[in-house]
Amino acid sequence: MDGEPREVEIADWEGVVAEIERFCADGHCHAESDLVSCTLGGAIIEITASGRLTGSMPLHEFDSRVEFLAFDHNEGTITAESGELSYTFRRPRETST
Repeated sequence: MDGEPREVEIADWEGVVAEIERFCADGHCHAESDLVSCTLGGAIIEITASGRLTGSMPLHEFDSRVEFLAFDHNEGTITAESGELSYTFRRPRETST
């Protein structure tokens, strides 16, 4: 994948969905009007238009509200932030390109 990391506010829902679809190119993406999810191997990330993010990977889970997402397609990461909270979801190695 190419391109510079991109920050997208949750309020830019179309931008969030577009970036998740791009991030999830090697997995299964499901989008609805207020929810988008990506499944890559055993890892799942789900984001709602209201800002709730849930992430599940082997050995950990995450569930919180976030304000924006930073997508780094080269590194295979999505970093979610809100106030002092920061969480990074990493594309599992077996699906990295």
